[in-house]
Parts: sequence; structure tokens; C-alpha cells
Amino acid sequence: MRNTIMLFLLLLIFGCNSAPKKLPVIKNDTSVKQKVKQAESANQVLRNTSDSKVFNQCDPNCVWHYYHPFPDSTYVIAIQNCGEEYIEKEKNTRVYFGIDRGLTDKIIWTQNLYIHPNGGGTLKHEDFDGDGVEDLLIFKETGARGSNEYHYLYLIDQQKKQVTKVQGFDDVVNPSYDQKHQVILSYGFAGKNYFSVYKISNHKVFQVGESFEDDFEGDEDILDQKILKILKEEKIK
Repeated sequence: MRNTIMLFLLLLIFGCNSAPKKLPVIKNDTSVKQKVKQAESANQVLRNTSDSKVFNQCDPNCVWHYYHPFPDSTYVIAIQNCGEEYIEKEKNTRVYFGIDRGLTDKIIWTQNLYIHPNGGGTLKHEDFDGDGVEDLLIFKETGARGSNEYHYLYLIDQQKKQVTKVQGFDDVVNPSYDQKHQVILSYGFAGKNYFSVYKISNHKVFQVGESFEDDFEGDEDILDQKILKILKEEKIK
């Protein structure tokens, strides 16, 4: 029995040497499509995951990225990016949040997402709810020939050790957080460029007021006045 356990541990160590890394920005050095094509040519099959072990498994058909949202590094967000045929149509990425226990894992939740194959596979870290804690943005896709970017937003709650996806955030173009007014500011490039103001409530994003054209060349004083006007009108309602 002891020899069997030792043999299993050796196979696990040498067969899957892919320890998680804390990377603020992840570069897509190998395209997902190329990996999938190589896997298909070798007649490889996507390894099934289960609640017993998901993180750091040997998976030749997918690219895995790992992020530790809390000081307790046993908590992990794992992003599994595969070809569409391996997960669901138009959802080629699976996001896991759980606890890495070494030989076993505890999966708290898992979600399927769509990420454009040529998107670069980047993660960004920025506070989007004003609590002083960096939240996680997962790149989704671009529009307007690359000028408009869209991301999924996951709020990080350090005290409760929770990670929560913000519904509808992936429709907000080029988002940034305005600390002064505690709102999310969106800037869309089109025939005419527009600003939009958003807020988050109950883990959902909603627009405040109407979008307005950037006919003032991004002058910060004018932008500040327009945001204040929208917030004032919203309070009156």
C-alpha cells in the first residue's frame, strides 16, 4: 500500500509540473487554437474534472491561468481556456473558484464564459467598488478594430473571502473607476465617442443617466461637471 502511494505521488509530481503563479498580467504566448489543433492531431481527449482534483492537472487541450485573490494562498481562481468544442458552444472558458488542498480540491463555484481566441488572455487588477481592494477583470473581446475592450468583472471581498461576478459588466466598454465620484466611467469609440456613467448594486451594473458625446476633447473639468449633473439628476428622481 505504501509503495502504491509513493508511486502515485511521483507520477503526480513529474507528470504535471505546473505550479500556480501570481501574475498581474498574463501573456498569451501560445494560442489556444494551436493547442487544440495539436491535441486533436494526437487524438488526445480533454481530461474530465471532478470535485476531487481540478487545479494543476495535466491538460494538453487547454491553457490554465491561476490567481490567488487572498493572502491565504489556498484560495485560488483558475481560468481554463479551451476550444469551444471542449466546453460549450460560444463558451470556451471555464472559471473556477475554490480551495487547493494539494491532492484534493474544494470547488466553491464554477462558471462558463466566452473569451475571444485572439484576445491575448489578459487579467487586470483594479478596484471597481471603492473598498480599496483590487478586483479581477478577465478580458472578453474587443470591438471597433481593437479600440473598444470588454471585460468580465469579479469583485473580491477579502473579509468574507468571496469572489462574485458582476452581471452585465461585460457590456461596459473600456471601463475605469472614478474614485472621486465613486462611479464606473465608460468610454466608447465609434463614429462619435461617448462617455457613460455606471454604478454597481447587488452585483449588477446599471447605467446612470444618458451617455454624452465627448465633444470637449476629454477636458477633465468639463467631464467632472457632466458627471456631477448626472448624479444630481439621479438623486432628484
